[in-house]
Amino acid sequence: MDVRTELTRLALGPSETMVLDHALGVEVIGRKGCVWLTQYGDSRDIVLGPGQSFTLEHATGVVMTTARGAEFILRSSPRVAPSRAGGWLRRLAGWLDPRAGSRVGAALDGRVRLHRVA
Repeated sequence: MDVRTELTRLALGPSETMVLDHALGVEVIGRKGCVWLTQYGDSRDIVLGPGQSFTLEHATGVVMTTARGAEFILRSSPRVAPSRAGGWLRRLAGWLDPRAGSRVGAALDGRVRLHRVA
């Protein structure tokens, strides 16, 4: 039985934004401040405070932002991590994604941190 769990501690400064990529099954746990999660394909917006957690349910990108700064933990487990099989299909879907060529995407280029969950 493989019970290894990977923990990553991250922090966002005031008004900072980060995008998580490949985060299906990752649990986000609030430590300090509030972090706002928006996941493509999910109509909900999730706001986490200290001690609250949420497990990401889609294999799409997740935008994380905060107004006053936040610290949080990403907890992933090998048994719930998405398979890397079909990577070419995911890349093709990314090329066809209308957000890829948007003005918003171009305006945010270089201003938003990207964090890949391995």
